[in-house]
Amino acid sequence: MTTLPTPTPVDTRQCLIEAGLACFAKYGYDATSIRLVASMAGKNSSLISYYFKNKEGMYRAVIQHLLTRFTTRPAEGWSSAPDFSDTSEEGIKRKLHALIRRILMEVDAHFKSSDPLRNAAVRLFLSELQSPKDEVKDLLREKMVFSICEIRECIRAIRPDVSAADIDFWGITLQGCCVCHALMAEINGLVWTSVDPNLSIEVMADRLTDFVFSGLRRPERPREELPSH
Repeated sequence: MTTLPTPTPVDTRQCLIEAGLACFAKYGYDATSIRLVASMAGKNSSLISYYFKNKEGMYRAVIQHLLTRFTTRPAEGWSSAPDFSDTSEEGIKRKLHALIRRILMEVDAHFKSSDPLRNAAVRLFLSELQSPKDEVKDLLREKMVFSICEIRECIRAIRPDVSAADIDFWGITLQGCCVCHALMAEINGLVWTSVDPNLSIEVMADRLTDFVFSGLRRPERPREELPSH
């Protein structure tokens, strides 16, 4: 009789994490229990206490796994971090283009993969972006901080006169443009019925670069003073 190999601790822990990802994504954090995760994984619930201590520890491990498994950089066509040493207008625009292109590629690669857990990962990740839980805020911040610093530096190179608050406002705007185009293709096609569904990342990067660069280069008009009564 053939004897099946005994699962290793790594296999067991991984199985629990993947079951946790599926449960948290489908039922939400509050409705997911340790017993539910253990049942989906086909494991004893005591193993969750052994590996993760409690539900909060398991959730943190799931998010950490999600950020590692679904946010690795795409190998093909990847461009490294932009260099801001060239301060000429064309140099800055090239770096803005490289940054926008990279964000588009990252989002496209993460959320259009063939990974069987992709849909669950997308749902869970988007819920955390909307309302991050205290247990994982540091993980999300750590994952995003490098990209945020690059965006700030790029905007500062284009508009050195604006305040830190304005830099962050325009950074959020830039990030939102990229994510909306790369992530929301299906809903965009439903409501923006004339959009080209086959638009390549290269074309999107070109258009968004022109849009963002032109907008940032144009000084804001001073607000008109309200008439006195």
